[in-house]
Formats: sequence, C-alpha cells, structure tokens
Amino acid sequence: MQDYPLQTGRVFYNPITETVFDYPTYVQRVIWTKNEKEGNALNEEINYNSKDELVFHGDFTCSYELVRDKVPHFYVRFRNDDISTFTHGFFRDQVRDALNEIAVNYTADELYGNKKTEFLEKSLERIRERVVVFGVNVISLGYASSPRPPEQVATAINAKITAIQKAIQTENELRQAEAEAKKVVAAAEGVANANRKIAESINPNIVEWRRLDIAQQAISKWNGATPTFNGGGSMVPFVQLPTPPVK
Repeated sequence: MQDYPLQTGRVFYNPITETVFDYPTYVQRVIWTKNEKEGNALNEEINYNSKDELVFHGDFTCSYELVRDKVPHFYVRFRNDDISTFTHGFFRDQVRDALNEIAVNYTADELYGNKKTEFLEKSLERIRERVVVFGVNVISLGYASSPRPPEQVATAINAKITAIQKAIQTENELRQAEAEAKKVVAAAEGVANANRKIAESINPNIVEWRRLDIAQQAISKWNGATPTFNGGGSMVPFVQLPTPPVK
C-alpha cells in the first residue's frame, strides 16, 4: 500500500480506484455523561476506583485533534474512515484506563474534595502519553458534572465538610466575641483608672479650699436680708451686727 501526499487531512490509499478517506484535522470534542440529553442518547458515564476501592461515576468532556502529518499512520493503525468510531471506541477506552490508573492513587475524600483538579490534570497527562504515538493530540479533559461517589460516601463527606465549615464559623464568632469583650474591659478599665486618679488627687486641703470657695460665693451673692428659709446643713452667711446703745 502506498500513501499519497497528505492534503487537508486526507489519505489517498488506493492508486487504482483512487478511493479517498477524509479525516478531519480540526478539533474533535466529545462528552461522555450519564445524562442521555447530552452526547449520545445513552448512559456513557465513566467509572473509576479510588485508593480505598470505592467506585466513582464521572461525566467527562474531552477535546483532541489529529496531527496532520501523522494522518496516514493513523489510518494504517485503525483502518476506519469514521472518526466517531475511534472517538467512542479506542479513544474512550484510553481515557477510561488512564482515569483508573491515576484514581487509585487518591482516597475518596481527595477525589471528591481538594485533589479533584489534580486528579484530572494527571489523568490528562496519562491520556496524552497513551495516544500521542497514534498521531492524536489531546487538548483538554474536564468534568461535565461533579464526580459521584457512592451515596453513603457522599453523605459522609458532605457531613464532614459541613462540620468543618460550622467549626470555622464558630471559631470566627468566638474571636469576634473575645474582641468585643476586650473592648468592653478596656473601656471599663479606662473609667476605673480615671476615677482612681481623681480619688487619689483629693486631700483634706482641697476639700477645705472647696468649702471656703462655696462660702465665699454665698457671701458675695447675699443681699443683706435675713433669709426667710434656711435649709438644713447649708451654709448661710450671717453677719453679727453690734447692738446699738440705748438712749
């Protein structure tokens, strides 16, 4: 068999009949999901196992392209002019195998939590390694929806996440309460310190001076008449006048 020069992704493989197979060299995008309204009308979710041997169900999107210069080699390997057959057959198998090879390095908590993105990135690297020899360049791999662990695991993980969030919230509220309490204590201490300083500054001399000051103010305001009302304990100025002689 002789391959003719590559033209826009085509492979001329039969010089007698000049039969031509067309292979698209533009980006191919595929989605494998449980949702039958996306992709093909059947459940195409991909399952993979965690390190603790729990089964995850995942919906994935993937994009790839055929390397133009290697299209003849691609045809020799797969002998099929329908690119979708490759996509949903051999290529899907490579994606599924790569996901399982990487997933066994992570616990269920990690695959469902903080290592979810890392797992996807490493799986993409593994897929590229598997298919690059066939002239396939994998561009991206992503989640079409959140991974689905066993129901009891999802419940336990969600409960754990909720407990952590509540603990963080409680800790923040406690810190806020402590801060408010410190403000109140600081204000009370400030008032107490001020009162203490005032009390410490008062002595008998100051008290006597204040008494004399009040008496002086009362004398300065007296009009010379005998008061008609004398409140108990208050200082009222009385001036002793000499008794006039009797004639």
